[in-house]
Amino acid sequence: MGNYDHVFTPFTFGPVTVKNRIEMAPTGYNMGLFNGEGTEAMVAYYERLARGGAGIITIGETPIDFGYSNTFRPCLNLGSDDAIHYLFRVNEAVARYGAKLSIEIQHGGRSIRSRSENIAPSSVHDSNELAAAEAEGRPPKRIIEMDQAMIDEVVESFANAFLRCKRAGMEMAMLHGAHGHLIAQFLSPYSNKRTDSYGGSLENRARFAIEVLDAIRAKVGRDFAIEYRISADELVDGGMCPDETIEFVRMIEDKIDLLHVSAGMCSTDRTMRNMIQPMYMPHCVNVPYAEQFKRELSVPVVAVGSITTMEEAEAVLAAGQADLVAMARAIMAGGNTVENARRGHAEDTRPCLRCWTCNRHSGMGVPVRCAVNPELGKELQLLRIPSKATASLVAIVGGGPAGMQAALTAAERGCRAVIFERDEVLGGKLVLAAAVEYKQDIRRYLGWLRDQIEKSDRIEVRLGTEATPDALRALEPDALIIAAGSEPHIPSFPGQELNRVIWFGDVDAGAATVGDRVVLIGGGPSGAETALQLARDGKAVTLVDRNLRAAATARWVKCLDIELEDTGVRLVFGHQLDRVTENGVVLVDGKGREVSVEADTVVLSLGFRPNRQTVDDLAGIAPDTYVIGDCRRVNSVMQAVHDGFNAASLL
Repeated sequence: MGNYDHVFTPFTFGPVTVKNRIEMAPTGYNMGLFNGEGTEAMVAYYERLARGGAGIITIGETPIDFGYSNTFRPCLNLGSDDAIHYLFRVNEAVARYGAKLSIEIQHGGRSIRSRSENIAPSSVHDSNELAAAEAEGRPPKRIIEMDQAMIDEVVESFANAFLRCKRAGMEMAMLHGAHGHLIAQFLSPYSNKRTDSYGGSLENRARFAIEVLDAIRAKVGRDFAIEYRISADELVDGGMCPDETIEFVRMIEDKIDLLHVSAGMCSTDRTMRNMIQPMYMPHCVNVPYAEQFKRELSVPVVAVGSITTMEEAEAVLAAGQADLVAMARAIMAGGNTVENARRGHAEDTRPCLRCWTCNRHSGMGVPVRCAVNPELGKELQLLRIPSKATASLVAIVGGGPAGMQAALTAAERGCRAVIFERDEVLGGKLVLAAAVEYKQDIRRYLGWLRDQIEKSDRIEVRLGTEATPDALRALEPDALIIAAGSEPHIPSFPGQELNRVIWFGDVDAGAATVGDRVVLIGGGPSGAETALQLARDGKAVTLVDRNLRAAATARWVKCLDIELEDTGVRLVFGHQLDRVTENGVVLVDGKGREVSVEADTVVLSLGFRPNRQTVDDLAGIAPDTYVIGDCRRVNSVMQAVHDGFNAASLL
């Protein structure tokens, strides 16, 4: 067990004993059907997660019915007995690995985006809905203030949903009382403006949650564990704060068996960062809340929030900050995260980038995917890939993320792979991305890729070597995988020759001197992240992008924009660079109006273009040729990694 003694100590809460202190935190999965039924893919997905070694595997947000409650589709409908069949199947698959199955049971209340009307304790709209309505030129969605009959019906539906879990053979389930969903909406003065017995004082606002818990316990008895998820701090003015939340938990301590301590709420972009932390946030960000709750309460506590390594989990447990640790993305990306640590091979666990790829897929209603784990969510598809490749030798042009993943997958399938990399190190654009100070997650992932390639006796790496046609023909490969990457796009513009104009990559790598006043042209991910680092370094930064941020802009982009504003970055959207002057830049908007901004340095982040020349030069050298990553289509780390995996799966 090495240095993970606390992690691998069994723990008992209520009637349940788990084999270790790691819980797979709930995440969206979108592997049910739109009618609320389960699927074989769902069974295979959760079985694979259980094989990774966690003591508890939690199915993500699952509604109590398909009326007013479901925030994610497709998913199970716990309002029907039909859900029991697939819950039984998943529970049986998870139990095979000695884990306990749980499920996050919820009602979205006012937070459901897919409906034209919602129910809630009060007819109060959240900030995201008001902003979306204004941007789309429509009235806000109708919110129906729940009357007593509605309250009673929802309470009964929660209880029946838990009962269905017990009937499926499960020993526990999680009640979602966090993140601004219905139960939290009743509890919070931010969203509950009622004047009856469900509003006003904390005792009244807690009434709905208590009624739900009492109804559940009456249905499932004491031999079924209830985990309660709470937002310790809603992080909004007028919302729940830790002291009041602790006071509430004291009211329900005897009704629950485990307390899962998170923070924030989904109804405002500003607090999403504490629910699902991006790479520019600290690790273990919500652990102090768990520590405070554990110190002041008697109920066992679960810590969650960017606990991304088993070393971090062990440290939290060893310090007595929590009784269990919940991890989601680290388990999804890592594959065998917990089991590797138990067997003394933690270094083989693939690191998570905290890039929000999995969350973006959940929000789009498509099956979950991971940027760096190309197998996640495809468990049934993988069964159709032969375990052994027919090719014996594959040449790979380019040692970026696409090429490295292709080499690793090819080696796993029995091929010999030779990587030609013209630079002196492996990594491609990951080297550039990892240079930004706060991107420790990317640095860990890049190091992992390099280490895995170095450990493989089937992979040869030729650094500082151009993949010429003659060199490839001499190798006589059975297949050729071209992962030649892309080149920066630098358009022509007046003033380009001034020495104050530099490329963002040189800034990130520390190869360029940056003045105190910076205008950064290009508000995509690379430009925005460079702007954030410059602002944290004390620069006065203006970030310019030709596109406007629409209501439909991805939430991770909105969260980054908020972080930029909080760090002092001036955001100028709907403008593009016209010319660089001796004093700064001249921008122009969509109507041709000019705006001047003073700057000492102008940083360009205007994207990349595929390296098609290499693709053309190497055509026809091998019997089978695959073009992958940015030289096929400039996109993301996910595309590069999945391209590499897919190409090597065809060998």
